[in-house]
Amino acid sequence: VNKIEKFTFASDAASTDVGDTTVARRQPSGCSSKDHGYCLGGYHSSDYGNVIDKWSTVSDANATDVGDLATARVFAACSSSTTHGYAAGGSNENVAGIYLDHIDKFSFSSDGNASDIANLTRAKGVPGCGVSSTTHGYCAGGKVDPSSSSVDDIDKYTFASDANATDVGDLDLSKYNAAGAQY
Repeated sequence: VNKIEKFTFASDAASTDVGDTTVARRQPSGCSSKDHGYCLGGYHSSDYGNVIDKWSTVSDANATDVGDLATARVFAACSSSTTHGYAAGGSNENVAGIYLDHIDKFSFSSDGNASDIANLTRAKGVPGCGVSSTTHGYCAGGKVDPSSSSVDDIDKYTFASDANATDVGDLDLSKYNAAGAQY
């Protein structure tokens, strides 16, 4: 699917189709800045993608391809600081190990490619959910290899510097394919 849909927070209503991403894909990840939405990676056309698409959340329009992730992937756990987007972990069957521990970072202020700036405590795919505080990104849960059950790790990484994540706690239950939210 390549649709960009929006719905209002002010009232309960159906979503509307307001634009298209540059490529149809499944299992991408997303994050947002103050004025833009981003769609990262995803599986399309028989390959794992690395495309970073960007679209305005102020006006309805199609997305533009503004850069590439450092590693193509699906299921990254994403977070957002006020200045950067982050994609942590995920899966790529074309890369040795299949599940990734990379944390990619890209700028909201200028279009360009992401850089691999740090690592999770261990490789995680089939996603651990990604959430943001004002100072840190988190990757919670996930799977550590295709044959494993889910894990309960909560990894935390700082937005202030490019440093590896630390395990700061555990979820009540091990899980993957979870969703996270922040205010």
